[in-house]
Amino acid sequence: MNRGDYVRRLSQFAMLLLILVIGAGCAASNSLNDTVKIRPESVTINEDAFLADSMQYDLDGDGQMEMIRMYIYPAPAEAENKPGQYLWHESHQWQLIVNRGEDTYLLYNNHLSGKLKFWIEDRGGSQKAIVLLEEGKGLRLDSFTLNEDHIFERMMNYNQFNSVIVESSTTFK
Repeated sequence: MNRGDYVRRLSQFAMLLLILVIGAGCAASNSLNDTVKIRPESVTINEDAFLADSMQYDLDGDGQMEMIRMYIYPAPAEAENKPGQYLWHESHQWQLIVNRGEDTYLLYNNHLSGKLKFWIEDRGGSQKAIVLLEEGKGLRLDSFTLNEDHIFERMMNYNQFNSVIVESSTTFK
C-alpha cells in the first residue's frame, strides 16, 4: 500500500468514527434522565386553537401564581348529536405554555395522534413540578421544574414506545 492509499483509508476511518460518535450522541439525547433547559421565549398560539385546560399555580414558591395553559389545534369539533363529546382529527398540535410574569415558556409543542394530560406534583418544600403524560403511539412521562434561575428543566421520567402494556389497573379505564 502506498502513502496515498494509506492516507485515504485513514481519513475514511476517521470520517466513519466521527459519524458513529455523532450518531451515538444523537441517539443518547433525550433519553431517560436527560435534562433539557427551557428558557422564556416568544410564543405564537394559533388563532383558532382550543384552550383545553388552564390553571394557576405557584410553581417556584415565590408567592406569585404562574398561569399554565394547554392548547389544541385544530380545535376538536363538538359532536352534534352528543353534546360534551368531541370529534378529533388524526393529529393535533398540542401546546403547553406557562406564563410567569412577563416570561412565557413553551414546554410542549408537537403534533400528536393521541392526547396530553398534566398535573402538579409537590416535590417537598416550595418545589413543584408539572408532570406531563403523552399518550400517542406509546406513553411518555416528562416533568418540568422551574429552577432558581427561572429556567424550566425537563426530565423524561418514562418512555414506552417499543413495548406493549399487557395489563393495567382498572382505576382509570
